[in-house]
Amino acid sequence: MHQKYGPIVRINTRELHIRDSEFYSQIYAGNSRKINKDAPTVQAFAVPTSVAATVDHYHHRARRGYINQYFSKRSIVDLEPIIHERVDRLCGRFQFALQTQNVISLDSAFSALTADIITSRLYGEHFDYLGIEDFKFAVRETFEGMSLVFHLSRFIPFMMATLKLLPVAMIRSIMPSAADLLDIREGIKRNLLCALDSKQTQNVQSVIAAALKDPEIPQEERSIDRLMDEGTTIIFAGTETSARAMSVAFFHLYDNKSHLKKLRDELSSTIGTRPSKEWSLSELEALPFLTGVVNECLRLSFGAVGRLPRVSTHDALQYGDYTIPPGTPVSQSTYFVHTDPAIFPEPFVFDPTRWIKAENDRVPLGRYLVSFSKGTRQCLGLNMANAELYIAIARIANTFDMDLHDTMKDDIEVHHVRLVGYPKKVQGQSPGRGQVKVKMTGMVERNVEVS
Repeated sequence: MHQKYGPIVRINTRELHIRDSEFYSQIYAGNSRKINKDAPTVQAFAVPTSVAATVDHYHHRARRGYINQYFSKRSIVDLEPIIHERVDRLCGRFQFALQTQNVISLDSAFSALTADIITSRLYGEHFDYLGIEDFKFAVRETFEGMSLVFHLSRFIPFMMATLKLLPVAMIRSIMPSAADLLDIREGIKRNLLCALDSKQTQNVQSVIAAALKDPEIPQEERSIDRLMDEGTTIIFAGTETSARAMSVAFFHLYDNKSHLKKLRDELSSTIGTRPSKEWSLSELEALPFLTGVVNECLRLSFGAVGRLPRVSTHDALQYGDYTIPPGTPVSQSTYFVHTDPAIFPEPFVFDPTRWIKAENDRVPLGRYLVSFSKGTRQCLGLNMANAELYIAIARIANTFDMDLHDTMKDDIEVHHVRLVGYPKKVQGQSPGRGQVKVKMTGMVERNVEVS
């Protein structure tokens, strides 16, 4: 549509889509303007009381404020030991795969890693998804179903509310993916109640316990149903997107091993003399090439690719000669920003050095990295995701040699969109997301301890 009609198009009777990277920050604005989410779109998430699905600008600000401190940069520093411990556990699984020569799905492995970390933050304990054979666990298996549910229910906003009124067995016969999602929610509810047990409420790592003990939070915002909505959102958002970014990073590092060599050289010349479990996040964030790797994997994994409209409730938006009235849903896909050749030359090339060059030239390239969106509605888990990416990529890339197995670039490219991007369907294969699969071929760092 944009190729035919230009940078601004009406995609339905209500909503506009703009393809202009420079205008992104006007749509996804900061505190300078009151910005609501689009009600029909967030209804599709089926978690109506979560921060992510809160429509009103001020109500969102209040709800986000209740839990913001638990995902702040300072708070995530306190989570570093848990991230390192879980990476140790994953390294142990990779070492076992090296011994047995089993093929590993990095998408599944990294999903287990991120799920363990996010549940540690949410409940105060993890469920050792990294210990499950083949890393197959319900949260990940349901994610694709949730994406399908979202894709349909954004056009039929009342669908999930209606389905929830039916017995789960009946829902499963109509739409199995929706039934799986409801089963996951029941599991989250059970875990919430366990986290709220008197002995668990002493765990300072539990967001749930902290939220329910905080007298500053209104009682209606501390209900189990609302926290169940929040837990569902945090677990799904905090698991698959970060895991996919890691998989994209490792595909490119091991597909073009000159990148891997540069990363290892940077690590060995700076902090590599110490065991990797002692590397701090602040040390890793100071490394230019590693930062380039992290930014490129975020850019080329795209985050939520689907349209996530915003509504300027009081102020008209001016785009060129077009005046967009208040109350109009407007969106822009991360895919178009991240592949804009005017900003990212050769946009589909994985090039960590583009970020080093931009930093040296004082070009603010980071303003166009929108995997976590921008503005007041930016993803709550930004700091946690960055910590996971820096620590996991640095430690694993510096420890294991591996070869890609039955994996091509098509497996990580976006050919169609639900909530996230999906690769081209291949005859005879599952229509799900492409997998980055590897075989371990050796270990590099000998002073790493694995569990």
